[in-house]
Amino acid sequence: MVSPQDPSAPGPSPSPRPVPRWSVGALALVHAGIFAWAASVLPWQRWTAFAALTAGLALAHAVTAAFALAGSRHRARVWRIGSALSLLYLAIQTLIAARAGTYVAALYGGLGKGVFAALAALWAVLVLVTLPFAVWGLAATGGLGSGPGLRRRVTGGLAILLALVTTSLWRAAAAAAAEPIAVIDHDPAALAAAIQDVLPRVPARKGADLSLWTRAPITCDFPVDRPTAFVVYPVADKPAKKGQGIKLRPAARCVQADDPAGLVAALGAVVADAGAPGPMKIDVVSGAQPLRDDSPGPLPLLLRPGLDGACDGARCLLPWQLLGLHQFLTYTPLPFIEDLRFGAAPAALRKALARKGDPAPEPDVGIEGLTRLATVSLVVDGAGVVRPLPRLRDPIDRLDADLLADSVAGAEAHILAAQGDDGRFRYLLHPFTGKVTWRGFAVPRQAGTTLALCELGSDAAVPAARKSLAMLAGLRKDYPGPGHSVLSYQEGRPPTLGDLGSTALPLIAFLTCRDRTGPEHDELIGALGRYLLAMQRPDGGFHARVTLATGEAHVGPDLLYAAGQAVYALVLLEQLTARGASELLPAHAEVKAAVARAMDYFADDYWAHGLYGFFFLEENWHCLAARAALGVHRHPGYERFCLDYVDFKQRLIMDESSGVAPELVGSYGFGNVLIPHNTPSAGFGEAMAAAMAVRAADGQPRPEDAALMTKVLTFLIEQQWSAANCFACSREQKVIGGWSESIGSLDVRIDYTQHAWSALGHGGRELGLLPRSGGG
Repeated sequence: MVSPQDPSAPGPSPSPRPVPRWSVGALALVHAGIFAWAASVLPWQRWTAFAALTAGLALAHAVTAAFALAGSRHRARVWRIGSALSLLYLAIQTLIAARAGTYVAALYGGLGKGVFAALAALWAVLVLVTLPFAVWGLAATGGLGSGPGLRRRVTGGLAILLALVTTSLWRAAAAAAAEPIAVIDHDPAALAAAIQDVLPRVPARKGADLSLWTRAPITCDFPVDRPTAFVVYPVADKPAKKGQGIKLRPAARCVQADDPAGLVAALGAVVADAGAPGPMKIDVVSGAQPLRDDSPGPLPLLLRPGLDGACDGARCLLPWQLLGLHQFLTYTPLPFIEDLRFGAAPAALRKALARKGDPAPEPDVGIEGLTRLATVSLVVDGAGVVRPLPRLRDPIDRLDADLLADSVAGAEAHILAAQGDDGRFRYLLHPFTGKVTWRGFAVPRQAGTTLALCELGSDAAVPAARKSLAMLAGLRKDYPGPGHSVLSYQEGRPPTLGDLGSTALPLIAFLTCRDRTGPEHDELIGALGRYLLAMQRPDGGFHARVTLATGEAHVGPDLLYAAGQAVYALVLLEQLTARGASELLPAHAEVKAAVARAMDYFADDYWAHGLYGFFFLEENWHCLAARAALGVHRHPGYERFCLDYVDFKQRLIMDESSGVAPELVGSYGFGNVLIPHNTPSAGFGEAMAAAMAVRAADGQPRPEDAALMTKVLTFLIEQQWSAANCFACSREQKVIGGWSESIGSLDVRIDYTQHAWSALGHGGRELGLLPRSGGG
């Protein structure tokens, strides 16, 4: 028996510290609000498992807050339960995200660094709002226990968890695989050659160049679980009356066979009634995957733009049809941001696949029962040659001067055809339907297109440039000040503000075009130049806007593009005033001093922070300004800012080591999942060309710059609409020569083409593939 006085006897357990009341209550209340918001607002438009779990966690935090704020003696137990639920929630959401990422990576061939980084950042936010409060709650209410059995339990639990996670991720990757369907050869070039051998030698027929666009689904006789190909081709209708010419129309057929060789032969038989050797569009099915609502991957990303078709039973839409129907811009993840659209919404997809007269699908309908088709895309061109056409893009083997010259000539022809009688350039063109939208006119877009005409256009472009400059001059708005004017336009009502970009970029166009169109706009050039001088701040930056009624400048941060455009315009104005004084223009000394202040500011103060070198904003216009200043106002610091910016951006140009599809090499993007847009890729090409010119002026050209530029220009040329890939384009509008937004969005906008043309023109000059001056 141990004596009470025995010092070795165990004493009473220390009293546990009381659970905090107000701090726990306040934090739990904040967490409840965060998770309640996430459950109701985040990108899940219907009641999903995520919403249910998140709402349940919000309720648990709310209960914890209520018990803590009320001072209940049970608050420790409630907090402990809530903390355990938080950790369970974090584990479940981590597994769901990992399974989704694994599925998407398997489907698209990799996530890409950018997508992975974004997912990691989102996961880090989730950890931040769950882990610290949960760990504190467990630690403050007793911890995890102790004793020799704890290590065994933890080790065993982790081993079981690792096995479950590994199995779950393996099953997610396997779920992304389509069931293979036999084809005679999986190599597109070999498949094209095999089909070429069986196609009938049909002579060319006059007027055979027609659009193959059809929005109607194509119906197969049997399920798409056997060798299957879809072909859209021209057929000749017999004339209704004697003497009438033969009319051609597109016909669509689903061709099926028992084996791949039989499929190829059947294709030849089906197109034997074609009215011309081309165009024909052939899509050979290489795999089919039934889609399920419980798929590990996000529903809007289950179809790959330009690669996958979709079927509802035996009714199918091909990849190029889905693109033409805007099916990859139908999903709105955040209902309160309507313009944020990506991916294929199940309801829109079902509507496109529906039969005439079928009821409209419910908005929250799932994707269960639909089938994803993986296809090999081929086209038969006007000469009857079968060629691969991945994602509607015509691959080129090697960039050369002839290809580049043809591309820039096509861009010029497209832009000239896009100009209206009043000098404006159209806003949007749908390449397949030919629908044109003129609404959305913007002064900078008009001016940028005019700039490209004068910098790169042939003599045939000069009249169009004159017409555009006259149209821009008509937008002049004077405001209080000694000869100050802006260019401003607001659709439907008189403008009240003049913004920096809407004046600076037109001034660049007026100054660039002056040598080709004449000095007729010198008075306007002077007025716009005085506006820029008046808008310059003492530190060298620029005010963003001015109130036209009062002439009062709006104090605020630098605008993203406009500040670089302002420097560019002043550099060109300095060049002009250096030729000789003119009462129409500002004094040369004043302009030169303004350029010096601006370059000092953007070289030293504008981007002076600790993260310099880690990231930049869109500073392309500063590079163009630095190139323009090479012969009149060099500034080493300003040039260094441009070179550092381009060196940063080139990290985002995808090459063969990026693990992307071959048709994406040379693009500015983040991987296979997020489709790269053509304008940012072209914008990098423009800035890169300027940086190459700056390095060349210093006698320090870099071979790696030329190699990268070659990749970028190759990507852009492959993205351009050409005679080969325009098989479904409207014949009522000039589509060939233009650029769409991306391989997931086919709309052609005038500035997409303008930026691509500028990149090709200036980049081609730096590569020595185009002449330094003159058209094209």
